[in-house]
Amino acid sequence: MTEHTHIVVVNDSPEFLAVMADLLHDHHYAATVIDGDRDEAVDLVRAAEPDGLIIDLRLGRDGLHGWDVLQQIRRDPELKELPTVICSADIEALGSLQGDVSGMRRVSTLKKPFSIDQLLASLRQVLELEPA
Repeated sequence: MTEHTHIVVVNDSPEFLAVMADLLHDHHYAATVIDGDRDEAVDLVRAAEPDGLIIDLRLGRDGLHGWDVLQQIRRDPELKELPTVICSADIEALGSLQGDVSGMRRVSTLKKPFSIDQLLASLRQVLELEPA
């Protein structure tokens, strides 16, 4: 069951955040959305007490700011094992991080654009839930 599973979505696009919140609610997840371009993004993730995370690699700043945020999250003792789906349209960046990601427990990558089924399958995988 997912009705009490809380997912935090970190992205810098208000439209993407709104769509993800609706999609997650429609599929019985609790959802919190966070503007990942904010300096306190990691603090906001921690305060939300999530069961899972969906984060974009590229946030409004130069470079892979989403990856930097994820690294901060993974260094936090309370969040270091947080199940995570990393999504990005930047295929090259996703590919270059595969080695780093493969060493992380309960992390998957998802290329944008993605289908709802692909997103839900990635969430089930990292949350270690049974297929729907």
